[in-house]
Amino acid sequence: MSDNSGMEKNNELIMMKNLTESHLIDATVIDIEWERVTVYLDIRVDFSKGADKKKPLTFYIINGDYKARAIFRTESIKGNMYRVSLNVTNPGNARCVPTGNYTIAVCRDEDILAVAETDVKLASRLQECSRNFLYNGKARRSTYAVTFLVKEWADTLPFLMHILHAKAAGMGDIYAPKPKKVSFTAKQKANLKANVRKYSFRLLQQMYDHYRKKYRKNKNTVLFLYEANYNMASNLKAVEKRIREREIDKDFEIIEFAWIADIPSEYTIKQRIHNQRILMKNLAKANIIFCDNYVPAFTRVKLDLDKTTIINLWHAGIGFKAVGYSRWGHLAASAPFLAHRVYTYGVCGSRQVSHVFAEAWGINSERVLPTGMPRMDKYLDKSHREEKTKELYEAYPMCKGKKVILFAPTFRGNNHPDAHYPFEIMDFEKLYKLCGDEYVVLFKMHPWINQPVPIGKYSDKFLDLTSYHDINNLFYITDLLITDYSSCIYEFSLMHKPMLFFAFDEMQYSISRGFHHDYRLAAPGKVCNTFDELLKAIKEKDFEFEKVEQYVERNFDVIDSNSSDRVIDWFLLDKMPQKYVDEINARDEEMKLMYEKLDFASLLPPEINDDNASADES
Repeated sequence: MSDNSGMEKNNELIMMKNLTESHLIDATVIDIEWERVTVYLDIRVDFSKGADKKKPLTFYIINGDYKARAIFRTESIKGNMYRVSLNVTNPGNARCVPTGNYTIAVCRDEDILAVAETDVKLASRLQECSRNFLYNGKARRSTYAVTFLVKEWADTLPFLMHILHAKAAGMGDIYAPKPKKVSFTAKQKANLKANVRKYSFRLLQQMYDHYRKKYRKNKNTVLFLYEANYNMASNLKAVEKRIREREIDKDFEIIEFAWIADIPSEYTIKQRIHNQRILMKNLAKANIIFCDNYVPAFTRVKLDLDKTTIINLWHAGIGFKAVGYSRWGHLAASAPFLAHRVYTYGVCGSRQVSHVFAEAWGINSERVLPTGMPRMDKYLDKSHREEKTKELYEAYPMCKGKKVILFAPTFRGNNHPDAHYPFEIMDFEKLYKLCGDEYVVLFKMHPWINQPVPIGKYSDKFLDLTSYHDINNLFYITDLLITDYSSCIYEFSLMHKPMLFFAFDEMQYSISRGFHHDYRLAAPGKVCNTFDELLKAIKEKDFEFEKVEQYVERNFDVIDSNSSDRVIDWFLLDKMPQKYVDEINARDEEMKLMYEKLDFASLLPPEINDDNASADES
């Protein structure tokens, strides 16, 4: 009996008590700043005489139905100044803050102490502080608008945040030429294409649901899911190999499956359906899924996430480039819901950078755990390093006895089809002369770049190793890395060797692509904007080497060869450290309490409350 009554009590709404008329505190928003998709508010809290200043305050956004839809995270408190933040693409439930008008309620426990006002000096700048985030690659059709304003016809300046998911209004250019008449057949084709896409997604869901019911009893199935364009490698391969070394595969059914990103046009409909059927079957069978890249099927099919754990062993360590939701506001930004949202966990090298991955994927930072990168296990193994160093010197004898410069930039362009690198900005002759008897230069371009490095007559000191399979091995014989915005700095930093950054398009790249951090502050080495600056830095050995150690300290909690074991222990064997379990549970409980139980109806105007009371009595 007591258990049931306790459950009933836990399911009761918590009616927040409105104490705003007591003016125990007054809260005023005095400034607004943005960092990508996170908004920061500076709120001045004025306490009345005798008010408790020590007990923590909680800042909620409240919608028109008087329900809380997000909690601001308190970043700092200096005197009576509170700095709070909110990620609009993920307030804690892996969804964007929904469309609506929001006020800010300042609470302590179950008491509403104040509703935030707007500072007079800020009121005139609210439109400047508002943001429109383009998404879905179709700027004219999809916008997520966050607008700050004050409530109209009020005696004071109540702070409002208006959010709107906007589509095209259908207003064309009145001076545009009239569209050509489209034949009925062409319209039919367009409709057919849309319907095929719609029904193909429905068919995928039916396949998945069918196989999920069929294999529901299989509780120990692990799926390693990777893109067919590449062999299973990197973090996935390291974990899979370690599972077999530890003979844990005796307790699990291990499935390796390569999904096809772009199904070849020559595939018949039967072949396409067969390929998708096998993918759905493997997704349905698995209780644990490891992936290392974006998987479109996670968006197209509603997975049984209550009984499926998805772990993203992301293929790159942290670099500079903004990806996923960190790119909102750019033309090619992600849709409000995409495949990254479904991850149960992600991995990273340090708790200090988990928020970077979490922001990009649109999940909570508590679920991005510092296991370290499994691919680093082999990389840090002394015997492996000695073996690969010997192999490289035998394969490329020109490197022996010389200092090796490795030139390894990322690609330019939006994606695979238009990936390129502008070699014309480099003066190969000057670089060749600078090498003298001291240096040789290895070029390892991004795998998406098809054009060869124009080495020409300089082949006695220059070598194009773009086709070499593992850049990490090259780091063993490299004395100086030259890159730009690539994440290869993550692995190379553990060699404790200098780096230079050739960022000839720093401004353009920062505006069009976006960075997670201030580029010049975050780069673990000297940044050069021209090729002559780069040559000068090499000649004078001006590397700003002290930044390397700072980078390592920030990005690695543990440096060892046990990352694969941590992934296996924490996710497969359910031995996650209790402190991380507690953090995850606390965030989940916070969200559940806010969404399901807290009721702010006491904020209703008195006349509306009186009307409701009269209706109840009647």
